[in-house]
Amino acid sequence: MRSVLVIGYGSSLRGDDGVGVVVAEQLQESLRNKSVKVLTCEQLTPELAREMSQFDRVIIIDAAKGETPGQISVNKIEPDNAASTFTHDLRPSTLLACAEELYGKRPQTFVVSVTGYSFDFSDELSTNLKQITPEVLERVLNLIEAQE
Repeated sequence: MRSVLVIGYGSSLRGDDGVGVVVAEQLQESLRNKSVKVLTCEQLTPELAREMSQFDRVIIIDAAKGETPGQISVNKIEPDNAASTFTHDLRPSTLLACAEELYGKRPQTFVVSVTGYSFDFSDELSTNLKQITPEVLERVLNLIEAQE
């Protein structure tokens, strides 16, 4: 069975920005699969490249801003070797490039993003986003189970 790393990230104090953390925590509570590791963090950092390099598949869950709140997208990403200043806006594709360059590993990586409704100061997701978290969780579980 393939090893899977799930990273849920975002600010738990900015409303819907915390959806990645919330879904990852829900996943952790329901998982009994020892080949899946779940991490939560406020932001992606270069140190996560080493962790990523130890898995066959990586799934990153995050909030997005956009015109259609509640939209869920799943995208396979490729390494992006574009110059980056390692700050709070490190992109998943840049992190994947770091894993490949530093550790010689390029896990199959997906980003599951959810367009938020509200990014105001709050320690809870908006009511609308809470209603779709089961669907987000289902999409993540489908990626864990996929054998491609």
